[in-house]
Amino acid sequence: MYTTAAKFLLLMATAACTCLSVVVVAADALPERRQNDAGGSIGCWPKERDALLAFKEVITNDTYNSLASWQPAGRQSDCCRWKGVTCSSQTGHVLRLDLWGMGLIGQISSSLLSLEHLESLDLGWNILHGHNGCLPEFLGSLKNLRSLNLADISFTGIMPPHLGNLTKLECLDLSYNVMQFTDLSWLTHLSSLLCLDLSGNNLSMALDWSNAINATPALEILFLSNCSLQSSNQLLTHINLTKIKFLDLSYNYFGHPIATCWLRNITSIQYLHLDETYLYGPFPESLGLMTSLFDLSFTDNDNKATMTVD
Repeated sequence: MYTTAAKFLLLMATAACTCLSVVVVAADALPERRQNDAGGSIGCWPKERDALLAFKEVITNDTYNSLASWQPAGRQSDCCRWKGVTCSSQTGHVLRLDLWGMGLIGQISSSLLSLEHLESLDLGWNILHGHNGCLPEFLGSLKNLRSLNLADISFTGIMPPHLGNLTKLECLDLSYNVMQFTDLSWLTHLSSLLCLDLSGNNLSMALDWSNAINATPALEILFLSNCSLQSSNQLLTHINLTKIKFLDLSYNYFGHPIATCWLRNITSIQYLHLDETYLYGPFPESLGLMTSLFDLSFTDNDNKATMTVD
């Protein structure tokens, strides 16, 4: 699991992505503003309110009564005032749905597809699922998404490639699910992706993972801790991390001296965690060139890693 500092950095990055998206929407918003006769703002669109109510309908257990404000009529029928919902002040469209850690149990309804302007979706740390417990393929059709957090939902089955359709996506968190990742080529379509967290998933069968990372040009934040990665296939020597600023590969097995060769390619790094990775042999001198580095951790490597400090 993350350290507090690591998770904070990821949350800050996700927040930055979300804030950027809201600014863009405000600048590009449609000129008309929905108003009543007195010139006041009208609230959310009925189609989007109905979509959210349909989402609530398939939640079988709202543990903390988090969705109590989601009401179809009366004084609480404006979905822009509902807990977890953020709308554009210019258009009234739902831009953000933040339900992180609300104790929701149930399905993820395809009614979310009616939120056509949605830019940030956070369902992390709930017990939600699609058909047969899998990650719903329809999420790949929310093409305005810039931030997607599906962490620790316990999805099962094979990871579908449909998220590769989210070409505007900047932050993606799929950490700590139990899906099978056999092909990561869908990542190559995410040309705007800045931060990626796949920690806690089994990537041992995803033999293309290093190529997929290399082909994700904007990537700056990468968390792959506890992913059952190994260096026996020497993939690390071919990975390009020149733009990476935050990197966590902890709790994988890189028990091979060639696994250290890639360190020379990450001179822009600010945060580097390689705890319990079984690295050994000398680190390259280029480690001393990482002048931006402020958080470095090599704990629990059985004292096999060596480094000369001038």
